[in-house]
Amino acid sequence: MNTPPEQRPFRFGLFLDVGDGRHDRLLETARRAEAAGVDVLLATDHLGSHAALPMLQAAAGATGLRVGTMVLDNELRHPAVLAQELATVDAMIGGRLEIGIGAGWNRTELEAAGIRFDPPADRVRRMKASLRMLRTALRDGRIDHQADAAYPAIHQEGLPRSVQRPHPPFVVGGGGPKLLAFAAREADIVGLDPRALPDGGSDPEDITEAAIERKIGWIREAAGNRSAQLQITISLFEVASARTRGMSDEELRRSPHHLVGETGEMVETLLARRERFGISYLALQSGQLETMAPVIRAVKD
Repeated sequence: MNTPPEQRPFRFGLFLDVGDGRHDRLLETARRAEAAGVDVLLATDHLGSHAALPMLQAAAGATGLRVGTMVLDNELRHPAVLAQELATVDAMIGGRLEIGIGAGWNRTELEAAGIRFDPPADRVRRMKASLRMLRTALRDGRIDHQADAAYPAIHQEGLPRSVQRPHPPFVVGGGGPKLLAFAAREADIVGLDPRALPDGGSDPEDITEAAIERKIGWIREAAGNRSAQLQITISLFEVASARTRGMSDEELRRSPHHLVGETGEMVETLLARRERFGISYLALQSGQLETMAPVIRAVKD
């Protein structure tokens, strides 16, 4: 993938939201997404909802779409166990898996499960080490990790390898310069997220046009010659009032996390953002599919 980001074809992902866990509703949503032109079915990773990987495997069976985690909480899993699960899912769905992984930000959720919410540096260190182990495991079927500040020694042989070679695409998102620089150097897809807060959660105002421009600058500087290989993704939030975000109406309208207007205006906005920022992969909330379907068709024609 060496097409410059500002010329890359658009991709659209849809977050699956099946609160009651009904299998028929999941498949109906997946099929509607495919008919609308969505490229990737996505699942979040929270203990208060259905598990991401089984849900994605079920959805993949009903469509020809790719599926992806956006993103797995690394604090909930051991790298060797996760490598086995990911390779299995990739095999069961014929090599259509994309792997998003993050350092974990939901303090309340982790502490409710009896998992210590460590400082950001510790969680990020583990996530970085885990990604590297997963990549090796999926490519070579083994992990050979020397004990360090992130994990004790892990020497695991005989793990299943992924169907996709050398491994499925990895997605890493972030809001700060260090994490985005890591994503630019190590990931295949870089996600633009609001800045994480030390005590959990994220900064709801870190979504302005100026904030995105800073983040793109960090990515481009760190990526160097890799820039043409990277895909940039961003989640489209529901349009919120300026008051709830602490932003003016104009700031909200210009935020790349928001998309407003009629279909033609939305298309022009997406084209302009791709040209300026290289954003070509949009992750949609489930309730946005009907509104976005004509936009998806228009930018893909």
